[in-house]
Amino acid sequence: MNKKKLIREFQEEFVLSKKYEYDLDKDVCGRTIEILVPQHHAKRVKQKLPRRWRGYRTIVKFREERKAAQKTLT
Repeated sequence: MNKKKLIREFQEEFVLSKKYEYDLDKDVCGRTIEILVPQHHAKRVKQKLPRRWRGYRTIVKFREERKAAQKTLT
């Protein structure tokens, strides 16, 4: 199954935004689906997803919001 189709099915099953960044990868523990979300969405998305989906481990990553990052730089 190709990556785009797999990601589309994942988004539809868990009603996830297409604005998030998705990546299918492999590591020493097996296959993974990595989802990059804004920091304020991370907790909600993490609670919504199972740890494994169709043999893939689901990993939720977040990026800090720019306002918070700018405050730490000044």
